[in-house]
Amino acid sequence: MGKAFTESERAAVLVKLRRTGLRLFAEKGIRGVSIRDLTAAAGIAQGGFYTFYADKDDFLADLFELRIREKLDELRKESRASQVDPPVFLTELFYREGMHLRGNRVFDNLESGTLAFYFDQGDSLHKRAASLYRAFLEELAELWRAGGYTVQMDMDGLINLIRSAGILITNARMLDESYFNRIYRLHCENGVRAFLKTEKPL
Repeated sequence: MGKAFTESERAAVLVKLRRTGLRLFAEKGIRGVSIRDLTAAAGIAQGGFYTFYADKDDFLADLFELRIREKLDELRKESRASQVDPPVFLTELFYREGMHLRGNRVFDNLESGTLAFYFDQGDSLHKRAASLYRAFLEELAELWRAGGYTVQMDMDGLINLIRSAGILITNARMLDESYFNRIYRLHCENGVRAFLKTEKPL
């Protein structure tokens, strides 16, 4: 851009880029949005994008992590309800959130190349995502223990369940629509049953 951003301008432009990116990618998928499309929709010069990001993949990785953080913050507001039946709560949470992503074209692997993007990021993004999920699951486990439950949680198993759920969701179009919901629910139910054991003394 012609002039340097002030701190307040920088913060405002970054928010606008991120919100515009989330909307455009959800509507058009990863391959359907260029940096030119993004900056035009955000109302900034194309060069302004590079004040914040090295390239489109860098931007997408930031959005991916941002949405995990935002979604987990939203889910924390529901966590008290999990004390009624922790495994059922976690199963329904995984199922609901996964099915919600089906309307977002970023999570259509055939259209967006979602998995190629994710695995091209290497360990850094994977570890950051896993760390965020791990912290959320540990908070739930502590809440359940405080409510009188004994909790046995295979953390790595649950994080891999989240990853495998993502693989199923992004490839949903490869499966018969009439079976996908049932298959995905079974995946969530059986995964939670395998990796989480809770018991509350009478």
